[in-house]
Amino acid sequence: MTYTAPKHYSHDFKLDIEKLPVTQTDRIARKISWWGFGCGLIFVLLGAFEIIAYFLQSSDESYDFGTDISFTAHQLFVMRYSFDTFIVLFGLLIIFLSVIAMRRRKEVYFDGENVKVIHHPLWGGTQVLTDKLYAYTGVLLMVEYFQFGLMNRNRYIIELYHQDPKKRVPLYISTDGNDVRKKWEYYAAKLKMPALFMTDHGLVSRNHNELSKTLITMAKRWNLEALLREEEQAPMSIQYKRKKDKVIFRERRLFFDVYSILCIASALALGIFIAVAIKSYAVLLPIIGFWGFAAVLLLCMATIIFISACVLSKDVLIITRSEVVLGHNLSILRMDAEFLPKEDIESVDIGYNPLTERYYLSVISHDNSIVFGKNMPIEDLRWIRGCLIREIVK
Repeated sequence: MTYTAPKHYSHDFKLDIEKLPVTQTDRIARKISWWGFGCGLIFVLLGAFEIIAYFLQSSDESYDFGTDISFTAHQLFVMRYSFDTFIVLFGLLIIFLSVIAMRRRKEVYFDGENVKVIHHPLWGGTQVLTDKLYAYTGVLLMVEYFQFGLMNRNRYIIELYHQDPKKRVPLYISTDGNDVRKKWEYYAAKLKMPALFMTDHGLVSRNHNELSKTLITMAKRWNLEALLREEEQAPMSIQYKRKKDKVIFRERRLFFDVYSILCIASALALGIFIAVAIKSYAVLLPIIGFWGFAAVLLLCMATIIFISACVLSKDVLIITRSEVVLGHNLSILRMDAEFLPKEDIESVDIGYNPLTERYYLSVISHDNSIVFGKNMPIEDLRWIRGCLIREIVK
């Protein structure tokens, strides 16, 4: 049978290996599923009520919108019935996705020596996979970039790595990157297994005893001459500025992917909707009222502004004398920033995101991590990594 389930479902998962044996379920949070189911049901009921009310009204009932425009019975049918049908279908889609989230899950069992994963897919029978702990290669840390509604998020995943993707076991999953490095070190040390990280050169294995050592300390032991050389001209995708007290890497242009294109299409659709609504205000005002009309327009405009901010935002990486700063900018406006002291940085790696099939630059300390250049070419990321390591350890 073909295995079609995704690797992991959860966005908040922790396997407590202090208390063995332990069983934990990997699934979308029930609270999210039930909220989605409830919202979908409300849409279905509202749409169905309007549809039923249309067919139950008397045939001689007239509509007075307070305008000189007259509507035929067919036009009234299309205006009401088509919109109500869309509401019902939209609600059914939300309910269907919520049911999928409720049914699909993986149960993870671990007793210190044996690992068992029980898959409950949407269709088909239960799949049970078992193996010994020594069959796993190590503890893998990875960052997956995913779309959460209109927002882009990072999902930090620590898992037991197996050559068979179906047997990989989640240990910790979160959208909060704080302390993820510490948790990675904890699981590797507790299980006495190598710590793994997927880079541009493939899977890298490190002894868990060396994970807490900083990059400055390890630079004395590693062969970093190639990375410490003076770099040539910066790639075209980067604005590279060296000042007296800091070095700045700025994304030179916007990088578009399928999510950005969908956001732009949504913004254009909302813009067309606003234009049509304003042009047809004489018909809409008597139906929904002035305040309803104004609320819909303001909501659409706020959504367009939010989408534009997401698409047009560009990151900037700043290396000062004491810290590395990742700034999230909208044009010249700094929205927020993340800070990592140089003396706490333990690793600068190029990671791989299997969801988007792109690479990213990851700067990691014991307590935190920052991600830069999620859409940049890998060669440009390698150039930035070399510069960054040189600025940290020199």
